[in-house]
Amino acid sequence: MQNLFINENDEFTIKFTVAADEKGTIFCDLNRESLIESFGEKLDGLSIEDYEVVFRRPSFGDSVGLYNSIFSVNDINGISFNPVLARCNKIIALIKTWNLKGEMEKPTEEEIKQLHPIIATVIAIQLDTEVGGIFG
Repeated sequence: MQNLFINENDEFTIKFTVAADEKGTIFCDLNRESLIESFGEKLDGLSIEDYEVVFRRPSFGDSVGLYNSIFSVNDINGISFNPVLARCNKIIALIKTWNLKGEMEKPTEEEIKQLHPIIATVIAIQLDTEVGGIFG
């Protein structure tokens, strides 16, 4: 019989590679080879590091919570939706650990919100791909 429930210990890892300099220039791709192929000589002299972010699988309850956090209803505009907030909240809700500061550790919500937009976008897109879209 198939398991019809999400196991709270079921997790998956998103991996990506970042090249950066001291001035804040960032290049990011899903792996080192793709990064080098995409940006070539622009990476000369830059520090290149591989990173991992571990997430848990979302449950139906997670989807309900996400809907509640990203839709708002008011008398003037009706229903509004913020897809960027949806991705941010999804990362916050599902993240278990990351090694962005060295050792694998649980990030705080504030640390997640302080991510460089390029890094956050790569993580969010891969998270959506892994779990099936913004509400997966």
